[in-house]
Amino acid sequence: MSDIDLMGKALDSKVVAKAYDDVGSPGFKELGKVGADLVKTARLFLLPLQIAATFQDRFEKFLREFNERIPDDRKIEIAPEISGSAIESMRYQEEDSVLWKLFKEILFKAGDSELVGLVHPSFVQIVKQLTRDEAHILFRLKDTEFTVVDKLDFNKTKNEFSNRRVETTTIPEGELWNPAAINIYYAHLESLSLVEWPVTKQEPIMVGGTQTGLRRFSKMKLTEFGALFVAASLPPEGIEE
Repeated sequence: MSDIDLMGKALDSKVVAKAYDDVGSPGFKELGKVGADLVKTARLFLLPLQIAATFQDRFEKFLREFNERIPDDRKIEIAPEISGSAIESMRYQEEDSVLWKLFKEILFKAGDSELVGLVHPSFVQIVKQLTRDEAHILFRLKDTEFTVVDKLDFNKTKNEFSNRRVETTTIPEGELWNPAAINIYYAHLESLSLVEWPVTKQEPIMVGGTQTGLRRFSKMKLTEFGALFVAASLPPEGIEE
């Protein structure tokens, strides 16, 4: 049986439990480079999951990081609705990608008795829906708010405002892969209840005593739920690629 198959079997909670209880068993020794500490850690994930060759090395590295970061007396079993969904999604992510880092951080906290209260199962589903740029926006909003000043033309005949132009913005568009999609990103993040963008002040633009437009001052910021999500999913070192 190959190391890959053995690793897959090790991640079945029953097999892991048996190996953990009988460290000297031949089956355990056959795990080769997957040492006792990793099998012991894998047991916390309770996963009946086969590890593909392309994912095995990344997952082993993840387990080692998990061991290094969380003290033994704080390690706890991770709720399967969190671990199963997160690790299944991580199989399709490179380990230097933003989304891998978010999934990893959620699992680290979900397996830590002191931090598990920060994690809600819905957070994994939210990460699945994010783009790299959206995650980057959330990362930047962790410590600040984006201020935007725009203006609209006023059509008196139709009694409507149109032709929006941005005058100033602190949105870090230069850091985004697709800055032209900022309005789509915001609409999506708002639909997930992560971000809000209220107008804080507005003033009429007057020419010769007649209103010709409107200037608006707004701020993009995390919602209370968004702040909770960011606290649970953003790694301490950030998500820079």
